[in-house]
Amino acid sequence: MRILLINPWIYDFKAYDLWLKPLGLLYLADFLFKSGHKIDFIDCLVPGTAILRKTDKFGTGKYYYEEIEKPEIYKDVPRKYKRYGMPIEAFKEKLRTISKPDVILITCTMTYWYKGAFEAIKIVKEFFPDTLVVLGGIYANLCREHAKKYSGADYVISKNNFEEFAKFVGASGRSPLRIQNLLNQYRPAYYLYLHLEYACVITSAGCPYSCAYCAAKYLCDEFYQRDQDDVVDEICGYAESGIKNIAFYDDALFFNKENHINKILDKIIEKKLDLNFHTPNGVHARFIDKKLARKLKEAGFKTIRLGFETEDTVLQNKIGNKVSNEEIKTAVKNLFEVGFKKDEIGAYIMTGMPGQSYDDILETVKFAKDLDVKVKFTQFSPIPHTKLGNEMLSKYDNADPLLHNNTYWLYKSPYISFEKIQKITKLSK
Repeated sequence: MRILLINPWIYDFKAYDLWLKPLGLLYLADFLFKSGHKIDFIDCLVPGTAILRKTDKFGTGKYYYEEIEKPEIYKDVPRKYKRYGMPIEAFKEKLRTISKPDVILITCTMTYWYKGAFEAIKIVKEFFPDTLVVLGGIYANLCREHAKKYSGADYVISKNNFEEFAKFVGASGRSPLRIQNLLNQYRPAYYLYLHLEYACVITSAGCPYSCAYCAAKYLCDEFYQRDQDDVVDEICGYAESGIKNIAFYDDALFFNKENHINKILDKIIEKKLDLNFHTPNGVHARFIDKKLARKLKEAGFKTIRLGFETEDTVLQNKIGNKVSNEEIKTAVKNLFEVGFKKDEIGAYIMTGMPGQSYDDILETVKFAKDLDVKVKFTQFSPIPHTKLGNEMLSKYDNADPLLHNNTYWLYKSPYISFEKIQKITKLSK
């Protein structure tokens, strides 16, 4: 079969390429290619050779964007709304160059980015009206009924339903394609890109924790860690191809550290790989002892982001007890002692959580500043199928996933005013 895979645009107030790739779609692409199918791939976030893009030394950078009209729900938000990625006409031009596909697979990441997926579905149906269009991704998992009702896709795949997926791509009757099989037997199809500034690696699926604001457990209810040799083999392949920057996508990279990340780091150090490693997802500070800190430094980690959220101990317990104040103090101390610099360590601090006051956030910022690490604000977003998300969204009759947008909540939060958020941001700088 000929199968077209599409990573659509981001529709949002802000977006930045912080090592962002459609990893799930790329794994499926490799599975399909190695199963004998012909693959066409369009990543709408890659603007094309006609539009130059500047990146920093670690491969991250701004997306090309075009300002567009705000949806009615965002009319009161004093920010410009944008479509990030290639111009619409450039997307259509790419469609003109490919043969008619038998199946079109479209993903969508953030729930409130769905308008990019809807736009892609609308356009491909104009070009290929008789082709089956299948929508998947995190949005389809968290907002399945919304996707079925409004997307225009012929089918919506959710909850990792690979049996349903298999029938669309002629793979019915084979052994079940589970996440473990996908991660073990295949690699993200980065060969579909003409140019890469970085690669993203995932060493595990799911998360052993159940934080009140996070949907990782719902999206993948089974926690699984890959074979360490296989992970290192994948990383070596990227190094041999000339890629210098590797970002880890794990939700719990340091969990079970003695049997997992420590062994991976030992092998990377042994091979003397000259790479820059990054952890854009907040890692668990409680696992960073002196030994792990030393291995991270020796292996070449340049970006360490610690999941902190709040220094308020009552709130810490309410949202999942991810880290204690003493644990993050110890982690930062260990990182500094082995040679990490201030600009390499950041602490994610949540703003706008239910029950979180101005004073809570301010004290957390002061706490992080006393540790001498960079403050990285992360705005609360009410995600469906999470404890805090369900609690917030139950108060609204409107089920539109645009309500999940964290910028929207920055301005609309009933717990803290935007003016106070601005004040905290200025103070932290």
